[in-house]
Amino acid sequence: MCLWTACITPFDREGDNIDYESLRRLLIIQSEAKNGLVLLGSTGEGLSLIESEKRTLVEFVCELRLDTKIIVGVSGINLRQSLEWIDFCKDLPIHGYLITTPVYTKPGIAGQTLWFEKLLEKAHVPAMLYNVPSRTGIKLYHETVSNLSKHNKFWAIKDSSGTINTVIEYKDAASHVELFCGDDNMMPAMASIGATGLVSVASNLWPYATYEYVKRCLNGDKSLQNTWWHACKALFTASNPIPVKVLLRDLGLIEYDTVRLPLSTNDLPSIAVLRKANQIILEWEMKNKDIN
Repeated sequence: MCLWTACITPFDREGDNIDYESLRRLLIIQSEAKNGLVLLGSTGEGLSLIESEKRTLVEFVCELRLDTKIIVGVSGINLRQSLEWIDFCKDLPIHGYLITTPVYTKPGIAGQTLWFEKLLEKAHVPAMLYNVPSRTGIKLYHETVSNLSKHNKFWAIKDSSGTINTVIEYKDAASHVELFCGDDNMMPAMASIGATGLVSVASNLWPYATYEYVKRCLNGDKSLQNTWWHACKALFTASNPIPVKVLLRDLGLIEYDTVRLPLSTNDLPSIAVLRKANQIILEWEMKNKDIN
């Protein structure tokens, strides 16, 4: 599977509850587009949900019995809680974990390696390790990747470093581990050095067009950079997932664009940039009739 959608978590107007009807509607669209689902990442505001909400959300999605694969996020800095979360997920029909580099604590190579080892040993399905230093404060070390390279549950890496050199280091450290681009606008460059797919924010909005974009990047199409670069950058004019939620509501795909504090939709400079991005992608989609 070359495209995984980092799914948002819709809330009601006040942000007190998850809007499960909007979530169901969005996930059915993703399933029909044959995109994989990533739940409880930063786009899904996993750190803003309490434990009971996370459990109910994952159970709800699994009960939909969608015709696609599901990856569940594992994040935080408390090892016991992370292990308990994986233990809970063992009874659910999921296909993988997205395990984020520990936040805030900034461990060294030894600590980071041991952290992932403990989680991988607990995992019953393959895991994708997530490098996102802008949020965690520290990168996924290439030495850690090398140390873990022979673990049978270490399947892939999602890289959101924004640099090609990091990906090259990972390939050198573990050539058999799959690499997924974690920034929509970086997909053409990442594909050119061996990325096998994309974990996408944009596909929340444009599920079919984003799949075609990824497929063409993987086939070496060099004509995509300008169009998708500008459209995807618009989705990060405020902290993710604020812009994508605002545009989803503007398009009538969710009821409310609510985010939980400390995020705020008041930090979005303008919706006009998002509407322009949507127009750009819709025009691109119309010109490419072979989108399935």
